[in-house]
Amino acid sequence: MSVFTATGLGARERRCEINVNGSVTEAGRRLARPTPERPAYYFPLLANWRTDDAVEPGEKPPAEALLTHPLVRALAQQGYRVATAKTPPPTLLLVFYWGAVAADSEDMSDDPDAPDPVLLNAQEMLTLVGASEVHNLQMSIERQRVLDAAAQDRFFVIVTAYDYADARKKTKTELWQARMSTPAQGVEISDVVQALVESGAPQFGRESSRPVWVKAPVRTGHVELGEAMVVPETPASPRAREEKSGASGERRAAGENHGPESSAASDGARTKK
Repeated sequence: MSVFTATGLGARERRCEINVNGSVTEAGRRLARPTPERPAYYFPLLANWRTDDAVEPGEKPPAEALLTHPLVRALAQQGYRVATAKTPPPTLLLVFYWGAVAADSEDMSDDPDAPDPVLLNAQEMLTLVGASEVHNLQMSIERQRVLDAAAQDRFFVIVTAYDYADARKKTKTELWQARMSTPAQGVEISDVVQALVESGAPQFGRESSRPVWVKAPVRTGHVELGEAMVVPETPASPRAREEKSGASGERRAAGENHGPESSAASDGARTKK
């Protein structure tokens, strides 16, 4: 189940199970890991909220601040800071992806004793929960846990890091990606987004050999936005506005005068359709 109730001495707390995993490329391994004392500066881009059959049709996208405020704060705690006109120039382009993804399955047989329905988007779902291919995990309880997670509708947050200088040249050089997700059944994104971000923060810039599972509280009706930590957009030129209004599905979460072309990372997330 996606959400369960823990009871004790009259207290009731809803909790969710969060899957956290990450990958680092060869280029990413050559980078020194930042710290709060020696930070790395980044330019952020926020992708459009993605939704499919995992949520009710017609549901309005959540406010962007629901993700950007806690995420920018969590990144800063790990040594990643938003670049502004008063900081050193950015070396990273961080793209924030979030949304709800449905496990797209199809029953390929009329036989009631046949195996479970085929998962049509298996590669996408397995990547999201930390196993690019099923045979990467041994036959075990862990393998079954990953398969079960891949067959669930899930809320997700993905942070993908690219080399900023290359992005300015329209070249995508991925450095690392952190993926956090939780079952969508019985909760809203506002209930779990902060837990997703906080659970995934230690994974920013790190590679995981296998998924990490975190039990986190569901914060129904309470999301700590905190102090705004994003920088307003610099007014775009007419040409830039035309490009932005054309096909780009991404927009800035913050930034001032360091902005790369948004198309440099438009399809970087492995779960983005």
